[in-house]
Amino acid sequence: METAIADVTWQQDLTTRARRVSTAVVAGLSMGALIGGIGGRIAMFVLRVTSDASLHGAETDDGFIIGQVSGATLFLVIATSVLGVFGGIFYLAVRSWVPERWRAALFGVFGGIVGGAGVIRPGGIDFTLLDPLPLAITMFITLPGIYGVVVSRLIERGLRADSGPGASQAWALGLIPLMLLGFIGPIGLGVAAVIPALWIVHRTAPRIASLWGSPPVVWIGRAILIAVTTVALASLARDITQIV
Repeated sequence: METAIADVTWQQDLTTRARRVSTAVVAGLSMGALIGGIGGRIAMFVLRVTSDASLHGAETDDGFIIGQVSGATLFLVIATSVLGVFGGIFYLAVRSWVPERWRAALFGVFGGIVGGAGVIRPGGIDFTLLDPLPLAITMFITLPGIYGVVVSRLIERGLRADSGPGASQAWALGLIPLMLLGFIGPIGLGVAAVIPALWIVHRTAPRIASLWGSPPVVWIGRAILIAVTTVALASLARDITQIV
C-alpha cells in the first residue's frame, strides 16, 4: 500500500480523490434538490388536491402554506440540496462496507427508513389533517428511498467514468458546494474540514488509512448501519401506528 501510494505524486493523488468527492457532492446535491425539494413540493401538491379544501391556506409543520408556492419552496430546495450533499458524502464513505451488487437497493432501503423516520411524525397538520394519510406516509418514505437508489447509481457510474488526463476539468465545480458547507454551521464546517484531513492521513499514513476497508472495520461498519436502520425502523413504525 505504502509503495503504491509513493509511486503516485501528491498532485495526482489529490486530483483522483477530489474527483471522487466531487462526484458524490454533485450527485447528492442534484438529487437532493430534484427528489427532495421539487419531489417534496409535488407530493404536497398532491396532498393539497386530495385533502379537504378548508386546509388551503393553512401552515404546515415546516412553515409552508398549503396551496401556495412561495419563497419557502426555494428554501426547501436549498435545504434538501444541502442534505443531499451530506447523503452523497456519507454514501462515498460507507460504500466499501456494502457488497457492490446490493449498494443501490440497500442505500434505497436505508434512505427510505431513516429519511422517513426523520420526516414522518405524529401531531401537527402534515400527518394529521392531510388526507389520505396512507398516501402521505407512502410518499414521504418513497422519496428518500428513491434518492438513495439514484444517488448510489450516479456515484457508482461517476466513479467508473474515465478520469484520465484528457477528461474535462468541470468536475472541480463540484467542490464549490463542499466549500460552502462551512457557512451553514458547525456540522457543515466539520465535514468540509474532515475531508481534506482524511486525505492527508491517507497520503502520509496509508497503513492507518487502509484500516477503513479492513475486514474488522467493514463488519463493524455494517453492524452500525444495521443498528441505525433498526432503530429508525422502530421509530418509523411507532409513528405510523400513532398516525393511522
